[in-house]
Amino acid sequence: METRSISEAAKRLGVSRPALSRRLSALEQQLGLALLHRTTREVRPTAAGRRLVARVAPLFAELDAVKAELAAERDEVVGRLTVSVPPPIANEVGALVARLQDEHPKLEVALSADAMEADLRAGDIEVALRAGTLTDADLVCRYLTRRPVRAVASPAYLARAGALAGVDDLSARRLLLNAGRDGAPNRRWPLLSGGWVEVSGCLASNSQQAVLSACLRGGGVALLSEVSYGPPLARGELELVLPELVGASLTLHAVTAQRTLQPARVRAFIDAAARWFST
Repeated sequence: METRSISEAAKRLGVSRPALSRRLSALEQQLGLALLHRTTREVRPTAAGRRLVARVAPLFAELDAVKAELAAERDEVVGRLTVSVPPPIANEVGALVARLQDEHPKLEVALSADAMEADLRAGDIEVALRAGTLTDADLVCRYLTRRPVRAVASPAYLARAGALAGVDDLSARRLLLNAGRDGAPNRRWPLLSGGWVEVSGCLASNSQQAVLSACLRGGGVALLSEVSYGPPLARGELELVLPELVGASLTLHAVTAQRTLQPARVRAFIDAAARWFST
């Protein structure tokens, strides 16, 4: 309508004149109405053509606006970032996010602390931090850090039950076990010398936060990662148990479902997490 010339319109759209003519004719056939008055000198819209343009022009304007917003998400750290983390490191990640938002004030973050792993392919979560061995080879992961896993107990429990002299003493103590997603308890505790020791427990949970809470309240000895036991250990609320004998290392990764074409906010968060956990 602006050019009143199919040739000029085709040039602006970057298509050939015959291709544009065919598309217009096909649309007219589909609608059963003429959209253009065609003469040898120019084309003018019919009444139906003017109505069509009046209705769709705002839609094209909105499409251009959305494309501009999405392009900004590609290049700028803006918009809403959804992150899932294990509950034990939620406080630490909260501090990480605050620093990131100081650098990028237009960034909004929705931080979910969930003991169950989020389904990244569902699209609700853009990036997750996961500890331990990753079993889904289709997900994209980036190594962040390695943290120690140690046996711990509250001072009150150790005062009541007595200190442990060796691995064999575990069988005479109340043990708090971590469980898998299926609820099956992990009955093998790793040894720093290699291998493991078979254990049985009075509590098993797939929530490390629940195991930590029971441990803090004197429920027994638990095998926890440093991200869980570190703060209460520093406050004197927990003590290491057999620190030279029992333990392993736990790897933390940033995980996404998208290998390429990620929004700038996802890339910025993962880079910030890598810097944060490397210090």
